[in-house]
Formats: sequence, C-alpha cells, structure tokens
Amino acid sequence: MIRITDRKQCCGCSACADSCPHAAITMKPDAMGFSYPSVDSDLCVDCGLCEKVCAFHVPESKATDSCEAIRFPDLMDDSQSGGLAYALMRKAIGAGYIVYGAAIDDDFSVRHRRVDSMDGLSPLRLSKYVQSDMDGIPAQVLKDLKDGRKVLFTGTPCQCAGVASAAGKMRMNLLLADIICHGVPSPAVWKGYLESLEHRQGKKISSVLFRDPSLGWHGHREAVFFGDEKQVGDEYTFFFYQHLMLRPSCSVCPFASLRRASDITMADCWGVEDTLPGFADDNRGCSVLFANTPAGQEFTGDFPDICQRRPMDLPSEKIQPNLYRPSSAHKRVKSFENTYIRKGYDAVLRRFGKGSRSYRIDEFIKKVKRHI
Repeated sequence: MIRITDRKQCCGCSACADSCPHAAITMKPDAMGFSYPSVDSDLCVDCGLCEKVCAFHVPESKATDSCEAIRFPDLMDDSQSGGLAYALMRKAIGAGYIVYGAAIDDDFSVRHRRVDSMDGLSPLRLSKYVQSDMDGIPAQVLKDLKDGRKVLFTGTPCQCAGVASAAGKMRMNLLLADIICHGVPSPAVWKGYLESLEHRQGKKISSVLFRDPSLGWHGHREAVFFGDEKQVGDEYTFFFYQHLMLRPSCSVCPFASLRRASDITMADCWGVEDTLPGFADDNRGCSVLFANTPAGQEFTGDFPDICQRRPMDLPSEKIQPNLYRPSSAHKRVKSFENTYIRKGYDAVLRRFGKGSRSYRIDEFIKKVKRHI
C-alpha cells in the first residue's frame, strides 16, 4: 500500500491510482491544489502494485550527450519558443498517433487532454505554468496502447515517467516528450490569483496566457483578457520564479538531470545567440531538442513542417540549470503556504509579492553580498 508521509516524495503523476486493479486509490488535492494518492483500506488488498509502479526515482536510461537548436518559422508566431512541441504533435497526428498534452479548461484549470485530430491540437499549444491534472490519464493512455494505437504523450518529466511506468510492457508504441522543467506551480494559487484579479477589476476573465508570445521570446509575463481588454503583468510569474509555490517534490526532482525518462526532451534554447551567432537573433524564439532514445531519434529525424536546425553543444548549467539540478525551494516557502492556506491569495501578495517588505529585505541582502 502506497503511503505518502513526506510530500516531497510524490509528484502527483496518478500512475499509482490508475494502475490499482481494485480502484482503491484516488488522487485528492491538498490545500495548495497538489494531488496525492489516498488509499481506501477497505478496497486495498496489499498487492503492492501501486508501490511498484511509482516512477519517482532516477531514470535508468543513459545520460543525454547531444542536442540541437531547432525552429519552425511557420509555427513560431503562435508559439512561445521555436515551435518544436507543436511540430511534434502535428507530425504525430499526421502519422496516426493519439496525442496527449496539457490544455486550459473553461474554468482556467489545467488538465491533460487526449487529442486524435489536427483540429484538436490548438488547446495543447503554449506553456501552462501550473501543474496539470493527470487524473485518469495513465489509464486512458494504456487503453489506447492496448487498442493498438500509437501514442505521443507530452508533459513534465515526472508525468512522462509515470505514464511510462503505468504502460509497462506496452511501452513500445508510446513516445514520450518531456520538457526541461523549472518546477510546477500550485493550482490553488493560480485559481486564487485569477479570483483576486476578477475582484480587483470588477470583471470576468475571458481568457489567459501564461506567457504572452506578443511580448517577444524573452518577455515572460502573463496576459489576462477581460473581453477585448488585455492586462499584462508579472504578479503570478514573480511567485513562480521566486520558487514560492512549486510542488514540494520539485526541490528533490530526480529528473532534473541529463539522464531522462523520455524519448525526447525539449526546452527554450536560451543562449543560442551566443552559441550559434546569427541562427536565431530575431527574438522570435528557438527550441533545443534532445533525442534521448533510438525511437526519439527516428521520430525527430525529419518533420513535414519547414524547420531550421543546427547541432550544438550541451547547454551549460548557467543557461539550463534544471538540466543538471532541481530548483531549490524558497526559504520562506512554508510561510508562504501557511499564509495562503489561512488568509488566501491577497495576503500572500501583500506579504511576499514584488514590492513587499520581505522582497525588499531579500533584495537588500543580495545587494550587500554582491559587494562583499
């Protein structure tokens, strides 16, 4: 029977719940919106399958040792990087795959979704800086595989590892594409942020962008739309980069490594201007591609969409720190969580937001350290 005594030891991939043959496990959110397995002892027979399928450990695959910069000129205007994720999904659908990826629902929560047509891919585009709901997804992937379908699953490294573990011997027709992940933010804080904005504006939100492509590749700020009115800011993004609202397991992530659990790894190709001068100097975006397995190498060998690609050296730890180590939790993360749980989003905004007293103190300390 799986028991989570330390929140850091569960990534919320749902593999254990979806693999239980007795339906004894359900995924339940905590006060921060992060899901954890809850076992019904009356249904559990202690078969141990849930513990066996848990994939939150260092992958056995060999370390990635090569990569390339890649961009898709015709796909980049509506993408946040070089268009690689969308190009992968388009190729998969064209080849008869079922595609899984994260989408924003009507209530602005983020959930993984199954897509079997080119028209259905649009909601899977663009980044979602909040942990997506995976409830029922590993089981759905396994059903597709048992039905003889090929599957492309895209997600965070831990989600990919969970799906792979649930698939077991059916892994052959499953292609996994993960991202170099900075960490997954709290669904509860995301919801609280949107509710606070609506209250402050006195209007209902019509749509959201976690990272507005119109601001250019290097401009990471969220955009919230109230009908035709667009409001751009970095209030939520600030909490993300401060590591104040990441899932506890992110600080000990075993997948923040060159050793990957997926066939393909992708990310923003930061630093490409210095690494490959002249290749992507237009601020439109560029992706970095790692083909980690023979299956990944074969699938990414060519694309039906026009692409520009160049081999490159591995990004340094300074450029892609989460390719080498997990994000460290902020020293005030416990206080942030306690404040949010007791008093809500507006309270954490006042106490921990940009311009707050705690932020000014931290910035002053950093400034002093730089001059010592």
